[in-house]
Amino acid sequence: MAAVRIGGRVSFDRLEDLESFSDVDFPIELALPWRYQELWLPIEDRLKEVLEFFLKEKLEILSIHATQGRISEEAFLTWGKKTLEFANALGVRDVTVHPNQVKSNRATLQEKALMFLRRLQEGSDAKFCIETFRGRKRLFQPLEIVERGLPMTLDVSHIRDNSLILRIIESYWHNIRVVHLSAKGEKEHHLPIDSFCAEVVKLLQSKGWQGNIILEYLPRYTTHLRKDIRGLEKIL
Repeated sequence: MAAVRIGGRVSFDRLEDLESFSDVDFPIELALPWRYQELWLPIEDRLKEVLEFFLKEKLEILSIHATQGRISEEAFLTWGKKTLEFANALGVRDVTVHPNQVKSNRATLQEKALMFLRRLQEGSDAKFCIETFRGRKRLFQPLEIVERGLPMTLDVSHIRDNSLILRIIESYWHNIRVVHLSAKGEKEHHLPIDSFCAEVVKLLQSKGWQGNIILEYLPRYTTHLRKDIRGLEKIL
């Protein structure tokens, strides 16, 4: 299972935040500025500076989490292209994107997003992975990702039904590229890993799965990342 890597999600919102990465001593999923209008657009044309910083720091970046832009709109052709170029320059192969919420015309917008994904990924080593979310308004619901055969980022906290998570792994493990691992409570998710998270890891291991496991915690729990990464490495 040497090909399974475990890391933690670490994010930045502005260029001045990059200095905080000097304290990171574990593999990461690099989360780019999440608010598309407020945070991504101001740095979209300064990604060369961000790239130079991470090439210099030589952090182990397992995957990238794109901004929360809408993959069903034409602006995706711009920010998606720049994100893939950034990932390719870092040698990162998996880029997580959110299936945005839609109010109507889901089928039409799904086809539009699929067309954009095909166009953007042509000739690119890096690929987009659609993250799992519950909710009827999501452009792609978890089982629709499966039905479409799309690369998946399986987020264990976003699916309330644990039995559905296990069924997805059983039938679709070969197309799960990234696993966002954290526990969920009654009122919030992205809590430190629990026994069910360990069950998920063991099931993936039994399948011979190879991919990236990313611990994704609420900010107040990020101090647990280093310890929990080491604990999961022992399970593997």
